[in-house]
Amino acid sequence: MLEFWAVVIVLTGAVLAQILPALTRPNAFVKSNANAEKRAIFRQQFDEIEQDKINGVLDATQYDIAKSELKRRMLDEVGLAEVEQATVTKNLPDPRLALILLVLLPVLAVFIYFKIGSPASIVGPTPNQLALERNAMAGDVEPLLETLKSKLEKDPGDGTGWALLARTYVELKRHADAVPFYEKAVKAIPNDPQLLADYADALAVVNGYNLAGKPEELANQALKLDPHHTKALLLAASAAFNRKDYKGAIVLWERLQQDLPADSDILPVVKASLSEAYALPGIKPPLPSANPVPSAQKEAPATGISGTVTIAPALFSKLDPAATVFVFARAAQGSPMPIAIIKTTAKDLPYSYQLDDSTALMPGNKLSQASEVVLVARISKSGDAKLQAGDLQGKSATVKPGDKVDIEINEVVQ
Repeated sequence: MLEFWAVVIVLTGAVLAQILPALTRPNAFVKSNANAEKRAIFRQQFDEIEQDKINGVLDATQYDIAKSELKRRMLDEVGLAEVEQATVTKNLPDPRLALILLVLLPVLAVFIYFKIGSPASIVGPTPNQLALERNAMAGDVEPLLETLKSKLEKDPGDGTGWALLARTYVELKRHADAVPFYEKAVKAIPNDPQLLADYADALAVVNGYNLAGKPEELANQALKLDPHHTKALLLAASAAFNRKDYKGAIVLWERLQQDLPADSDILPVVKASLSEAYALPGIKPPLPSANPVPSAQKEAPATGISGTVTIAPALFSKLDPAATVFVFARAAQGSPMPIAIIKTTAKDLPYSYQLDDSTALMPGNKLSQASEVVLVARISKSGDAKLQAGDLQGKSATVKPGDKVDIEINEVVQ
């Protein structure tokens, strides 16, 4: 709050510094001569008429008429007398007005702010205000959620849609409503560790933050798919600790501590949990290893596809350097929706790309899970990933994750 008022004072001082000097010292003399300016304009117009006559644009009759009309206008506006009327002005300082503004401007600014501004924003919203905003957001989103539900009921196998619906309810703090949709999503996409962990988390909240039973089963199922999944490790370790399996919890927390980067927000929580577990009777901290494994060491990266995107020489003339380039992989059979996608700009071509699970479009549909894919490189005319006429595009043959594939953009979309 102090920072806010400091900024207000500085800005008010800056405004006054611009206004007050003009009121406390006289301006320089200003002279003007309107007739001289008008004569210059008419002189230019006479020259243009002469030039039009020389160029044959005007014949003799047209020239005389135009010249006579211009002379008449000049006499009307400038007058017969060659008199230059100069106006001299001088602004004298007004210290009284300067003093009034010096006092009135800050007072008036503060008054207007408290009248039509939002002073409460300086200290942030209260819990009641946050609840009201969340309820208002829910009211706006509810019709969209109902529409999505209707579509999904017609296509119950759309696991991605059910997951989106469930996660939206979690964002609205409606975990009980999210649970049945997570169940539908997991049935459609059974091998997504993130989805399983999210389902376990929502179910635990509904059960009063109790991880016993199905939440722990879901977390362990996620760990079978990805032994280093952060959220699943947190849930499974907490569940083991709650049922007094301290050694099991320590194993999971130790694994998580090695995986997390040094600047992770949850690393202090993990270390505190480990300290609490090691402080229990009968639990001994592990002896230092003679050859410690660096904490930065990770599991081997997921299978990906890499290569270089180039453009055919015949299309150089159609290339806009600022255009957006999309490089994506889609299933060789089935849905045309990209599995993994990245984007760059045409000025970066030739471009070395890398597609893997970290570039997945949807968490439940990863490149490492695909058997065969087709690579597409597209220069979008509109900047949109949607295919449109005029886009430049190139495709690969059917390939498998792990291959190295170069793509040439060699066709214009009709």
